[in-house]
Amino acid sequence: MPRSPSLEDVLARARVPLRLVPKAEPRLTSDHVKNWLKSRGRAHHSLPRKSRRLHGCMVAHTGRGVLFYDRDDDEVQRRFTLVHEVAHFVLDHLLLRARARRVFGEDILPVLDGLRDPTPHEALFSVLERIPFGVQVRLMERTASGDPCTGKAMESELRADRLAFELLAPAEEVLPLVRRLSRQDVEAELVSRFGLPPKESRSYVRWLLAREPARRPFFLKFAPMKEPSYGG
Repeated sequence: MPRSPSLEDVLARARVPLRLVPKAEPRLTSDHVKNWLKSRGRAHHSLPRKSRRLHGCMVAHTGRGVLFYDRDDDEVQRRFTLVHEVAHFVLDHLLLRARARRVFGEDILPVLDGLRDPTPHEALFSVLERIPFGVQVRLMERTASGDPCTGKAMESELRADRLAFELLAPAEEVLPLVRRLSRQDVEAELVSRFGLPPKESRSYVRWLLAREPARRPFFLKFAPMKEPSYGG
C-alpha cells in the first residue's frame, strides 16, 4: 500500500528541483503577502485591499517561487496547500514562460521578468495566451463555502487542485476504488490512505465519478462535464 507523502517529503521535493522556497506564517493573511512584497519593493495589484485569511499563496518571478502557507493549519491541510501551490507554480508560471520562450526565444525573458516593455507583438501574444509579465501572485482564495471567488479564479483553482490530486492520490490508483466501493468509502480511503483533507476528497470523488459513465450520479449523465485543459 503506498504511503502518503509527509510534509517533509513535500518540502524536500519543492526546495531543490523547482527553485521553490516554502514560507510558513501563523494565521496567514493576504496582508502577510502584501507586506512581504512591499518590503522588497514589489507592490502587487492583485492582492485584496482588505486583509483576509488564506490557506496558501504562491509568488513567482524569474522562474523562482515562494510558497506561503498557514503554519496553524493541521498537517493534512498544509500538505495539500503546498502541493496545490506547487501546481500553480508549474501551471501558471513555468509552463507559460516555456511557451513564450518557444515562440520568441531568450529575447522574451527581460519582458517576462519585467525588465523592459513588450513590443506590440509581444503584448498581443501575452493577452491572447494569458501570459503575465513581472511578479505573479496566486492566492488559494475561497468563499466561506470553500468555492473559488470568480470564474477565472475557479478555472485556475480547478487546474491546480487536479494536479495536486494527481500528485497526492494518482487517478490510476483511485479509479479502481471508485469502481468497486461506495462514494463514502472512497472518500474515507482518500483521507486515511492518501492523506487528502475531507473537503478535497469529496471534490476529487465527484470529479472521478464524472469520468466513470457507469458510476455517474443521475444528474451528471445529462450534464456532462468538460475536461479542462492544463495548458502549456
